[in-house]
Amino acid sequence: MIKKMVFGFGKKKTHEQQPTAPVQTERKVSLEEIPGILHEIELPQMAEAVEIAQSTKKEIEAHRKKILSLILHLESDDLKLDDVDKSLRVIVKRGKNAIVSTIKKETTTVLTSATKYDQAVLLNMEISQMLKKMGDVLGQNSRIIHIFAKKYADNLKEEIAKVAKSRNQLQTSINTTENFRTDGKIIADLSQKISEQRTSIAQKNYRLSEIELEVKSLKDTISSLEKQIHDLKSSEEHTKFLEIKNKIDPMSSEKSEIKNVIDFQFSKISRPLGRYSYISSFEKPVRKMMDELLANPYDVISPHNKDSIIHILEAVEKSVISGSISVKDSEKSTEQIQETISKLDEFVSLKEAYSKKVSALEKDLTVFDIKSLESKEHDLYKAKTDIANMERIKQKLEEEINDGNHTLAKNISEIESDVARLTGSKVLLK
Repeated sequence: MIKKMVFGFGKKKTHEQQPTAPVQTERKVSLEEIPGILHEIELPQMAEAVEIAQSTKKEIEAHRKKILSLILHLESDDLKLDDVDKSLRVIVKRGKNAIVSTIKKETTTVLTSATKYDQAVLLNMEISQMLKKMGDVLGQNSRIIHIFAKKYADNLKEEIAKVAKSRNQLQTSINTTENFRTDGKIIADLSQKISEQRTSIAQKNYRLSEIELEVKSLKDTISSLEKQIHDLKSSEEHTKFLEIKNKIDPMSSEKSEIKNVIDFQFSKISRPLGRYSYISSFEKPVRKMMDELLANPYDVISPHNKDSIIHILEAVEKSVISGSISVKDSEKSTEQIQETISKLDEFVSLKEAYSKKVSALEKDLTVFDIKSLESKEHDLYKAKTDIANMERIKQKLEEEINDGNHTLAKNISEIESDVARLTGSKVLLK
């Protein structure tokens, strides 16, 4: 039974962790200084990777020459296939040609000369691809080469392993630098976050101080308004104002009584008055007054409107008598209209007497500036509402600041730890 040997010299999978140096010193740094500190560490790592790339290339070029020499010998070797079955001989030659063609190409291709870090990375990739292609072709033809070209197989495996070993040194150096760069990117992102958090907290603290000043100002305003209102209400003028107001308020019942009397009287003639409104030929102002008499006669009755009201009622009376308006009892309707006309003077007198009494009392109300008091009470209510809103905003801001400080402290601790791990120094963020 023939054992299959797999040639695998692809990219070495490494996950090196950035070495943690012992913390020896302590330093305070600002966020702005961190990129420069990390860059100072990164530069030597990149330079070292370039140096390793240069030495690795020299080593690998030497190994490639040996591999090429082996392949050229293999190419010219007939492998003593004359006694081999023809079909098998075809397979062996095809496999041999594939090996020779691939490895000749991979050992003669020009590799990048690394003078910069990016070129070192490119060189590492080229070597890894070279190893993979050689490993693949040898793996695919493993049985052929181990049966018919055993001496070449062992030597090729040995030289390719040396190439892989040299490449692994470069890979390790690049991994170290790339891991450092990844950590640096994480630190940069965290620095940006901390900067934004500090700005946000500073803005909220500034707004909080503004609110505290506004609250203090509002409290002073409230105290001042309360004193002014107290002084106004304690004044002799306000006392007199209340006494007069207490006399006026009960008079609203007197007005209601007069209004009820007038409404009752006009309710007696509402049917003929309402029907006449549909057939009247009065001009618009008179028609409007007639509609208002139906809706609210108290407001219409006045010395100025008396003659117009009589004119309207007499026109209604004539229409009832002539039959132009259909009513159940025309005689009764006529009597009620006449009664209403006769009571107009009484209604006018009642309203005027009431108005004179109220006007006299209302004139005395000017002893006190009630609008000033109402304005101050309105301002007091607004100030108290504003201060309540400010207190709610203040509480919300304080909660946000506390949460922000907690998150900020956590992020600062994290970045201090990360920078210390990379620099080997205990770091405190300013």
